[in-house]
Amino acid sequence: MVNANVAFSKETLQHFAKLVELTKQPSQELAEKLFRKATDREIEDFLVSKISDEHDVEGAEMIKSEDVDWDTLLSAEAKP
Repeated sequence: MVNANVAFSKETLQHFAKLVELTKQPSQELAEKLFRKATDREIEDFLVSKISDEHDVEGAEMIKSEDVDWDTLLSAEAKP
């Protein structure tokens, strides 16, 4: 296990302490769980953004979501 020193604001630490109290989880366990979830989400957001950038075509026609016939589109995707 690698150790890291991270400083948080007083407000963040107060919220964290309250969450530890409410959940009755050990602070180390809870901090690791929350940090892991946050980093996983950040990585996922970053990767989705990169993929989106790669598929972004300059000058492509934009279609509004409300203009799509989702029932037809989704039923067509379900068929092999």
